Amino acid sequence: MRKEEALAVLREHDRRIVMLNHMEAALEWDFETGLPPKGDEERAEQLSYMASLSHREKTSPELQEAIAALEGEELSTEDAALLRVWRKEQRTSVRLPSDFVERLSLATSRAHGSWVEARERNDFSLFAPDLGEIIGLEKEMASIIGDGSYDSLLDLYEEGLTVRTLDPLFSDLEGSIHSVMDRIEGAEVDDSFLHEPYDTEALHAFCLNMLEEIGFDFSRAAVGRTVHPFTTTLGRDDVRISTRYSDASLFDPIASIIHEAGHAFYELESSLNPKIRGTSLSGGLYMGVHESQSRFWENLIGRSEAFWSHFYPGLRRAIPRLRDVSLDSFIRAINRARSSAIRVNADELTYSLHIILRYEMEKMIMDGDAKVGELPEIWNALSERIVRYSVRSDSEGILQDSHWSGGSFGYFPSYAIGNIYSVMFHRAMTEALGGEENVDGMLSMGDFSAVRGWLRDNIWSTGSVHTPRELLMKVTGSEIDAGPYKEYLFNKFTRLYAK
Repeated sequence: MRKEEALAVLREHDRRIVMLNHMEAALEWDFETGLPPKGDEERAEQLSYMASLSHREKTSPELQEAIAALEGEELSTEDAALLRVWRKEQRTSVRLPSDFVERLSLATSRAHGSWVEARERNDFSLFAPDLGEIIGLEKEMASIIGDGSYDSLLDLYEEGLTVRTLDPLFSDLEGSIHSVMDRIEGAEVDDSFLHEPYDTEALHAFCLNMLEEIGFDFSRAAVGRTVHPFTTTLGRDDVRISTRYSDASLFDPIASIIHEAGHAFYELESSLNPKIRGTSLSGGLYMGVHESQSRFWENLIGRSEAFWSHFYPGLRRAIPRLRDVSLDSFIRAINRARSSAIRVNADELTYSLHIILRYEMEKMIMDGDAKVGELPEIWNALSERIVRYSVRSDSEGILQDSHWSGGSFGYFPSYAIGNIYSVMFHRAMTEALGGEENVDGMLSMGDFSAVRGWLRDNIWSTGSVHTPRELLMKVTGSEIDAGPYKEYLFNKFTRLYAK
């Protein structure tokens, strides 16, 4: 197969696979947001069938021949990146038998329903059989695509990530966070006014207006409500995010929707790059970089005094009781640090501890050191040691996340990696835009154009053209380094709690 013919084959298969992914995402969005309870069974079958179609495309002999023909050829940056993506995909998808793909899809579809029911009833035993099946399938997959170790799953979400890298990185980060927690222990911050009943419709209206002001394009994206907030891409110009208003704190939905908007920005803006629009390079394949964008907006922007200098008057109009709360008191409250149960509602300081807990559990599960029936007890013990929180129920412990019901073992570490990346990117952006004072001045005036422009030019528009390491080096000039993140946490929280 000649070069041009091979490129045409690669691009056409990629186009069809992206289309199938978007169709599957549409079914899953409806599954999460509008499917009646009795529709679960057939929807699981539909999703399983879609997964089999996608797998058939990915394992096409013609596609494999094209990939082989392009090895060693001189290619454009984008074509070389597309080849890299599909070369890696061949190391995974081609090795997975079609019957395995169907079994995994069917198992995860069933497991989502049992997870929802178990969470509602606060009863892990209702989810345990399905989780046990998924764990067995994940171990089987790790053996098919790699050496059977946890590293084989980690690499699916962040290329090159290994336990050997994460163990010392997470151990150091856990110790640093604990030291900051010890330093601020006993300091009081009043956030009681965040936990009083609030008008969910008024807050939702505020959130939508806030999204529009920071640049969320409602002509190409939409917002829904679900049990667990998430972002998904249904098309080149169709990105959906979801939120919820069931949390006790009125700030949790705000933080959640800003977080998901960060994901959406990445998807939407990369799709506008004509060189990668409609391809697998559009959007972020590497979850650490993707999470860096959601955490960047949620924490570094969305919890800053400059951001709320602009938006707080509008929030006060939506929630009138906040008129008696000063901006300074509000900023301190939304940045309060304390051990808590729920990852998605965790404060900025302790969030990574929740990820380290899940990482340690996944290692134990993959190594065979934990039986399914023992998982709630193991979770509770790790929460006590790592997060420093005593779990009171299955719903606020082992059942709080949907990831394992979807078979996403190896995904969780990306969240903490994203935290580290986010500060590295923020530091580079701040230097490029004239310093912290200049950036804060723009945010306080409600001008997000420079921040969005820098992110678009340096990160979003490139999609997945670069590997995480390449992107870090290109944007920050450094390998992954937890130093700036640890310094940021130390400075922010010691300063905040010194007031």
